Amino acid sequence: MHIISGDLWAGAEVQAYTLLTSMKDQCELLAVLMNHGELADRLIQAGISVEIIDERQISSLKIFTRLCAIIRRFDPDLIHTHRQKENILGSLANTLASRCLRPHFWQRSASVRTTHGAPEHSASGIKKIQVWLDHFCGNYLQDAIISVSADLATKLCNIFPKRKIHIIKNGIDVDRLQQAVPATDIRTAQPNAIHIGIVGRLEPVKRVDIFLRAAQLLLKQTSTAIHFHVIGDGKLAAELQLLGHELALGHSVSFHGHRTDPAQVIAALDMVVICSDHEGTPMTALETLALGKPLIAHSVGGLVEILADYPDLLVTDHSPAGYSNKILQVMHTKPRVQLKKAYTSHTNAAATLALYQKLIRH
Repeated sequence: MHIISGDLWAGAEVQAYTLLTSMKDQCELLAVLMNHGELADRLIQAGISVEIIDERQISSLKIFTRLCAIIRRFDPDLIHTHRQKENILGSLANTLASRCLRPHFWQRSASVRTTHGAPEHSASGIKKIQVWLDHFCGNYLQDAIISVSADLATKLCNIFPKRKIHIIKNGIDVDRLQQAVPATDIRTAQPNAIHIGIVGRLEPVKRVDIFLRAAQLLLKQTSTAIHFHVIGDGKLAAELQLLGHELALGHSVSFHGHRTDPAQVIAALDMVVICSDHEGTPMTALETLALGKPLIAHSVGGLVEILADYPDLLVTDHSPAGYSNKILQVMHTKPRVQLKKAYTSHTNAAATLALYQKLIRH
């Protein structure tokens, strides 16, 4: 039984979808989602059982009660949670509800979480209590912590016992991805230009502002026609569009908003940039390399591991100039890239199932 937010079609949701569809023939699955969105639609279409507890309509206490009822009915061997709220409510509900189904009170379903990335904000007030609860549940109510990168695992060792932490890298279905047909609208404005994109949530951690300022520098540094693309939505959408106007990027940048066809978009681009302050193992990075597109990325977190074979694509100068210089270098060298087998959906699902079996046996 997986418990997932499902509010966005972002990295955690994409990875959860990939994992569930990769192992659906090897175990009985139930996905409990806190929102009805794209993840729910895709899982249902893939033939996976889905139950939705709409967090926008009911309180956390009622969500907890519903989770307890679902656990009693489904009686899972293992519960897998994603993100902070789901970790807390899922592990607490498991502790209470599944013990009622076992011959001994101290027995419960095995419980595991995936930590998809480092916290994006420092906590204060009620959020600080939520963080404490999340840490408590991981330490005492859950049996394993999946980290998507070695860098993230090192950070998690400061919070959870090292014996609980297992590194399982995100994976993608490379064969399916490589069938993606390039999105026709991406190159319409300037068909002969070099097309460079940033794909992800428009949130502070993603540093789309650096991407836009790097775009301004590039337009001054070269006479080559370049078109920039911002693919994604978030709370900074209006602010970033205003910044694009202030930087006089004009028709050289397109804001596409949320897209349901990221693979097709990446297939139409010439290169992708990730300039986040920190990252775990972003699905965009894996998709970019799987499609043979150069990935220019901040030398941080799981991105260093993903680009271990292509260190020249990593940016250590986390500034607009650092990215513009790297993009110019890549435009000149035109490197050929591919994704390592360690990041395939088959490898990810096999490692996750092996961990499930180990936890259930114990």
